[in-house]
Parts: sequence; C-alpha cells; structure tokens
Amino acid sequence: MTVTSQTIVLTLIAALMAVPAFFMFNKMPEAWLQDYDFDPKAENVRWAKRLKPFHIAIFAVIYAALVFLSSAKYPDFLSFDHYLRVIGLFIALPGFTVIIMSDKLNRIIPDHVIVFNIALSVFYFISDFADGSLWISSGKPWYYFILNRLLAAIVGSGALLLIGLLSSAIAKTEAMGMGDVKLLFLCGLLSGLKGLIFVVFIAFVSAGIVAVPMVIRKRIRIAKEEKEIRESPDPAKARKILAKKKREMHFADDPDYLAFGPFLVLGTVLFLLYEPYFLELFEQYFGQLTGAI
Repeated sequence: MTVTSQTIVLTLIAALMAVPAFFMFNKMPEAWLQDYDFDPKAENVRWAKRLKPFHIAIFAVIYAALVFLSSAKYPDFLSFDHYLRVIGLFIALPGFTVIIMSDKLNRIIPDHVIVFNIALSVFYFISDFADGSLWISSGKPWYYFILNRLLAAIVGSGALLLIGLLSSAIAKTEAMGMGDVKLLFLCGLLSGLKGLIFVVFIAFVSAGIVAVPMVIRKRIRIAKEEKEIRESPDPAKARKILAKKKREMHFADDPDYLAFGPFLVLGTVLFLLYEPYFLELFEQYFGQLTGAI
C-alpha cells in the first residue's frame, strides 16, 4: 500500500470512528450520566443531555483532519505496519468522544467508559513490545515498558488529586472532580511518563485559553445582574430572586463551569497522533538534562 492510499484509508476510518460514540452515548443508562446521588423520582430532576447528529459530524471532521495530517507527516509512525498502535488509537476514539461530550453536556465523566478505555490501552502495552517504543530503547529490560505507562498513570492522577484537594481546601468548594483524576490515570497509561508532560501542558494551556473569555463573560453577566438589581423597584427582593434562581440551577448547567476532561482528551489524542514531533521537542529541551541524570 502506498503512502497516499494509506493516508486516505486511515483518514476515512478515523472519520467513521466518531459514529459509534453516537450510539454508545445515546444508549447509555441514565445513571451513568448522572451524579452518584441521582434519584430519578426526585422533584425537578434534570435528565442527561444526549448527543445530536451534528456533534458526530463535527468529531468526524476533526478526527479525519488530525489523522490525515499525522499520517501524511509521519507515514512510518501511523501505519498499518504498526497495526496494534493504529487499532489502539482508533478504538479509543469513540470512548474519548463520549468522555468529552458527557463532561461538556452533563459535567460527568462516566466511570464505565474510562474503564473501557483503560482495558483498550492493552494494545499500546503490547505495541511497545511488538513495534518498539519511541521513548525507551530496545535494549532496556521488559519491565521498563510496563513501568513507563503504569507510573505515568499513578503519578499523573495522584498529582491531580493532590492539586484538587488543596484547591478545594483553599476555595472551600470542589475544584477538581474525581472523574478528571480517573481520566488522567487513563491518559498516563496511553502516553507514558515523558509523554504525560505534553498531555498535561496541552490540557492546561488550552483550558486557560478557553477560560479567559469565560471569565470576561462572567464579569459582564455579573455587572448586568447588579445593574438590573439596582434599577429594580425592590433591590433586596430582586437579589433574593436571583440567589434563589442560582441555588435551584443544576450544577451541570452552571455557565461558569469549565469542563477539564475535554482538554485532557485533547492533549492525549494530539500526543498519540504526533508522538514523533513530541519526541523531537523532548530531546530538544530535555535531552541533555535526562542524559545527565
């Protein structure tokens, strides 16, 4: 198979991998998309939002574009010769799509989907032995390849858990959901220790970029609310009504909430697709340091 035909086939497969997410998400039990204390008989229950066809169309285009660029730029990396790596990537995409949209729409990352993708990470473990790892030389003992991924999962999720606990203690409110911690465990399994640096960097930088307009929008909204309260006939009553409205709002509908899960997935998918590029960056900026160590 030529490089061109390989790129075309991989691109088409990548686009098609967005489709299973539609059925996975919309057939998923309601309880999987709700908080642990969900009661379907409760008053004012908020049913989970589901995927629309246009969501899948958007993901299909994004996946196709990312895989096309990767295969065209690094044809020896994302190729059918390394079919375990290709299978591991593609079958993880539906689960990643579900995670992104579930966190975005319902502020929940389903545990079942994370466990499912953790099980699929076995393809990357096997690929390390069958195809070799870009990050570990072939002369290293076999357990280096396993520890590389396991330690990344433990260190990444553990560090995020610690940050979340400290942030929650300072802010007196939940700052980091356990779903993000479990997700970073998965991301570490897929990226390995050195790759985790780039996954986390991409996640925090992209989240920060998105957070800026959200903060501006929040300030504008608060200023507008305060103006409406001041101009109302009974400011005290107007403030109480606004406070009551906010208390009754479901946490998933909070306009100031920034789902972090999608950014972790973004960092992971970009890393898995462009590992050779990130290896070049690592060697350029950290090569001498790690060599000295």
